[in-house]
Parts: sequence; C-alpha cells; structure tokens
Amino acid sequence: MKPASTIADALAGARYQAPPPNNQKTVLLAGAAGRLGERILARVLGAQEYQRIFVLASDEMRSTEAKLTALSFDQWHHRIDHVIAVVGDAGTHAMPHGRKRTEIFSSLTPDQVLSVAQRAKSLGVSRFMLVTPINVLSQPAAVYAQLANLMEADLHQLGFESLLLVRPSDHEIRQRQCNFARRIMAMIVDTARGLMVGLKHTPLSLENTARAVVQVMIDSKNGLHVIETDRLHQLLKS
Repeated sequence: MKPASTIADALAGARYQAPPPNNQKTVLLAGAAGRLGERILARVLGAQEYQRIFVLASDEMRSTEAKLTALSFDQWHHRIDHVIAVVGDAGTHAMPHGRKRTEIFSSLTPDQVLSVAQRAKSLGVSRFMLVTPINVLSQPAAVYAQLANLMEADLHQLGFESLLLVRPSDHEIRQRQCNFARRIMAMIVDTARGLMVGLKHTPLSLENTARAVVQVMIDSKNGLHVIETDRLHQLLKS
C-alpha cells in the first residue's frame, strides 16, 4: 500500500500520482498552519478527486509538488471549486524529530472566516466547509452557541450550493498543549464524557478527524450539513 502523502514529502520534492484526467476539481485550504489544518492538507494532497490544491499562506512556497500552490488572500482572484476553512491554533510548536512546522501557512481565526467565505462566494465556490474544533468543557455551550449563531448564520446567508459545518472535538490539540499530568486528566475526563453522552463528544485523533473531514468534503451533496463528532465516528466505520 502506498504511504499517505505528508507536508514534509511535498516540501522535500516528492511527487504524487496525478489524478485521472476527468477529475478537474480544485480546493483551497485556509488554516493550514494549525495542527488539524496541516493534517487535512496532507489528506487532501493524497486525494485523487482534487487536481489542484491551493493553500492560503503569508508568502510564496517553492514546491515540486505540481498539485500544491501557496497563495496569499490578496492573490486569490480565480475560481476554485471547494474551500475548507479550519479555525485553529497557529501551529508554531516544534514537531517531533526536530522538524519545525512551516511558518508560511496562514492560521484562521473566527473573525477571518466571513471574509474568506465572502471571497469564496464572489469567485463562484460551490462547496464551502467550516471546521471549528470545540471543547464542551473549556468552551461552554452558550459561548459556542453564540459564536455559531453569528458566524454560521452569516455563512448560510451567502448561499453556497453546499455548506458544511463540521464541529469535531479539539481533544488532541489540547493534549499537545498540556503537560503530562494534565494530558492524563483530560484523557480520563474525555473518556468519561464519551461513556455518558455517547459518540457526540467522544474525541477522535487529529489523523482520524482529518481523514473523516476530507471524506465528508468529497462525498457531500448540496444543501446545509451540520456534522459533529458522532457523525465523523460513523463515517470512519462505514
């Protein structure tokens, strides 16, 4: 089995198998600087359904990967089929084995989402996905509901053919930011919560979340779709 594509491969000059000629879809990823966004980008790189992949960045990126192009928000003036917007951390922490996360990919904050969506709509994007990792303990439901009501309602009014609102758990992101004792406590709490309320708040790893998110993006139909962690679990089992 061919190993999954990674960001390191792309930057090192690895070449991937070109998609079939009849697959002409393009996708833009905003928020690739975050841990989840980076993994989603790696998954998209390996998806045969996308012939061209654009990533919002603060600077140009030289890469021999023909599918991957970095561009700034101001350089985005052409039509792209799909957009994945990932709200998350800035991803500036060092990676294992001394490899540092690339610094040119742009992070995405909640107050930047609407600008990205408006640009996407003006350029004819048909499918827009917003990924907002949530923590139902540190981020109370009322706070998240307020954010969702403002941001997601505005996105819906833009009138995309397909709008996907994905709300995975941010369990692994929080674990990587905590010391060992706090990681163990967070694991215990998350496991207990999953047993009490089912799969809705049972966390997925970042890798599995990214895999499910890309699958949802590729397979989605027209309309509004709200996808929480329980649905991501079901997709991974199907």
